[in-house]
Amino acid sequence: MTPLAVAASLAGTSALAVSLRFHWWRPRRRGVPVLMYHQIAPHRPGSALNAWRLRPHDFERQLDHLVRRGLVGVALRELLDTPPRPDDRRVVLTFDDGYDGVRTVALPLLRARGFSATVFVVSGKLGGANDWDGETPGDALLSEAGVRELAAVGFEIGSHGATHRALPGLPDADLAAETRGSRDRLERIVGGPVVSFCYPYGACDGRAAAAVREPGSGRRPSSARPRARPAGPLPPPPRRVRGTRGLLDFRLALTRGRSTF
Repeated sequence: MTPLAVAASLAGTSALAVSLRFHWWRPRRRGVPVLMYHQIAPHRPGSALNAWRLRPHDFERQLDHLVRRGLVGVALRELLDTPPRPDDRRVVLTFDDGYDGVRTVALPLLRARGFSATVFVVSGKLGGANDWDGETPGDALLSEAGVRELAAVGFEIGSHGATHRALPGLPDADLAAETRGSRDRLERIVGGPVVSFCYPYGACDGRAAAAVREPGSGRRPSSARPRARPAGPLPPPPRRVRGTRGLLDFRLALTRGRSTF
């Protein structure tokens, strides 16, 4: 094989490897993207949960990329209350689990850019840690005062259940506590309606969806997995933002929905 042929073969192999890792070839997704974050915090050595911990400087780079593209971060309720337009420049920002890092790290960065967000809170764990993940010590969660602080500056507070349990298969009383009970407690804390719900682990069945959208609740489920359709608008599937991937992955998730398999 000639040197030119070898070079061509290597270039083709490299191009294939890049295309398999970074899905630039996926068609662009239309509509307003919904980005799903978790914790904004430094990585822990060897922790599998770093996939859901985004380092603060990486978060700031992502926000600056949104600004450069002329996009503005908004809460989920804004998208559902005001349907997308052809020239829409909004991007929905959501944070699962209600980590205190959203208040201490993300909040000032978001406010400096005029952005808002939705924070899905585990109502029965306020002031505690994410003990459902099995890592010790856990990451600190928002306190009641922290939830009120976010709500006071215009962030939407949504429910992520009371204890972060998957809803399918729960006894009736437990299911009610995770849905209606969680909503009622959060509404007492923020002094207003809580209408968005994110299913823990994305797990949902018809019974769980019915509990979430019980008559009069006005709740709008948001989840990464298929779910029963509630009355009213349903948000598009969120695009996960992982802490172990770079800015190119973020750009592809923003425009293509995902960056890899």
